[in-house]
Amino acid sequence: MSLGVLLVAGMLLIVLSADYFTNGVEWLGYRLDLADGVVGSLLAALGTALPETLVPFMAFLTGGRMTEAIGLGAILGAPLMLSTLGFSLIGIGVWLSGRRREGLDFHRESLDRDLRFFLGAFAVAIVAAFLPRPFHALAAIVLVAGYVVHAWRLIRVQTGSQGGPPREPLHLWPSRSPAVWAIGGQVAVALFGLIVGAHFFVEALEEAARWLRLSGFLVSVIVTPVATELPELLNSVIWIHRRRDTLAVGNVSGALSFQASLVPALGLALTPWHLTGWETVTACLAWAAGFWTWTRSRDGQLHVNELVAAGGFYAVFIALVLTFF
Repeated sequence: MSLGVLLVAGMLLIVLSADYFTNGVEWLGYRLDLADGVVGSLLAALGTALPETLVPFMAFLTGGRMTEAIGLGAILGAPLMLSTLGFSLIGIGVWLSGRRREGLDFHRESLDRDLRFFLGAFAVAIVAAFLPRPFHALAAIVLVAGYVVHAWRLIRVQTGSQGGPPREPLHLWPSRSPAVWAIGGQVAVALFGLIVGAHFFVEALEEAARWLRLSGFLVSVIVTPVATELPELLNSVIWIHRRRDTLAVGNVSGALSFQASLVPALGLALTPWHLTGWETVTACLAWAAGFWTWTRSRDGQLHVNELVAAGGFYAVFIALVLTFF
């Protein structure tokens, strides 16, 4: 299969699957009587986090220094992409929807919990890289246990759907009262499409990187997350267009919580988890971007300029890469 066909096929499959996934998740949350914050932070984030989780997992299973570097790059590149371009795209989506002055209408407690957990968990993952190997197992246990507690608190605090049934009927069951099995089936099919589409897209980007003779660092930290984070970013843009701001924000912040805890725990368990200078810079910029959004959202408001400004941390990262590479 040619590079162009693989690239276009992967992109189209991701876009189509993202639309079906968001539609199915909205109906699943409604039928389970879950608040939008829980649906976005847990159901949507966990589902769309699978493609980027598969990249480091398969790399670590393969073994070797090069594949280990790709795995670490994927782990650190995902939070960087989400905390910078993720929130920046949400801001652009709000602006394009004609709500520049209004800003985001989101559930403040959900975002606050997600970002506080991200900042704490990712700090543990970063610090663990500079501790002796015996501490890595302890850090991995802390991260996994922390995520379980975080998810339980989200579900316990938020009960009841924040709105009525979704505006659009279930795509695969055009009825105002779809069966639960039909909702679950659509979510599963869409999730499979997201994973397959991301796999095709990653293969195409890696081939393009080899053709352009880019370094392994650029492939693992920049190129791979571009594909694997597309599901979260596309889902959030779709939800902003549908004025489901809490779902859009929770999708990104919930994915950040997942990427800061369970995925680094995988790296701590399967690798020496030693961060080089560039890997440390990547992690610190991701943490700083998350801290920026958290401080801006403390008053319960997030304006377009504040969201777009989060992308500035990614611009700093690209400028450093271009300067030193």
